[in-house]
Amino acid sequence: MSLLYSLLKPIVRKIVKGSSVHQEASYEEFKQASYAVQKKFRFALPQIRGFEFRDEQLDGFHIIVGKAAGTDPDQAIVYFPGGGSRRWQLPYKNSIRNYIRETGAELWIPLYPLLPDHDLMEETEFTIRVHEKMLRRFRPERIVWLGFSGGADVLFQAGRHIVKKYPDLPMPGLMIPVSCSGLLMSDEAKERMKRIDPRDPILHWNMFDTMIRYYDPNGDLPQYILGKADEDDYTGFPKVIMYFAGDEVFAGIAPDYEKSFIRCGVKDYQIKIKAGMPHAWPVFTFLPEGREGEREIIGDIHAFFYPEKDA
Repeated sequence: MSLLYSLLKPIVRKIVKGSSVHQEASYEEFKQASYAVQKKFRFALPQIRGFEFRDEQLDGFHIIVGKAAGTDPDQAIVYFPGGGSRRWQLPYKNSIRNYIRETGAELWIPLYPLLPDHDLMEETEFTIRVHEKMLRRFRPERIVWLGFSGGADVLFQAGRHIVKKYPDLPMPGLMIPVSCSGLLMSDEAKERMKRIDPRDPILHWNMFDTMIRYYDPNGDLPQYILGKADEDDYTGFPKVIMYFAGDEVFAGIAPDYEKSFIRCGVKDYQIKIKAGMPHAWPVFTFLPEGREGEREIIGDIHAFFYPEKDA
């Protein structure tokens, strides 16, 4: 553990875990808290020397697309930002630069529909339309889906939606969900989460009791959209590299994902649990641990795009 993280961890625990994150007293309070954070967002394309960015609008929503200036990549990374489907936690400029420069890919960041004005099904259908748009330019095996926290859930929702509703639609070549959870879980996963909870500086193990009521207020979303790791259908999924932090309660769900991968015949998967790390740590690149996590993910993507170079 770096000195910086060791100093910040107890502060984060007091400020963040001690707050009402995902524990609003009512659905109306949940809605108002979501609107408040969304009001602070101002769309702007990144300005980074040596890189070009454009806005690929779809259905009235923005998709930030970036690449190295003067290039025409034949491969792409889709970066699903976190934020719990209530806001978009965009990557830092240095991270945008690193993902593009180190992989040679075009980077797509879809600003998908947010709660509470849109539901998880709308979010998922939008993701499918983004994928269809990309398939007109990129071969599916040259597309990587990368998601953090809520963005990882969006990623897996979309994959499961393809299995259920669009079986003829090609999957991307690689999925990298980081700190994924879903909204439903087995009793065994809950017990594992309880044991991790004292180490987690950010999340509560029982936050899902509130989330399921507010993320599915009408109770009409199918289970595969909500996500239940031990029962979900991952048949036909491509290569999956899944990351969890050892000190996040979501790591308690990891065995359920593996159980379903095996049941559904996912032949190429890895589940990496990084000891001592907090939730979605590779996005926090002001920490040495975050920079190391980002480098490892970029290494995974580079090895996927250039297997002959990394052999």
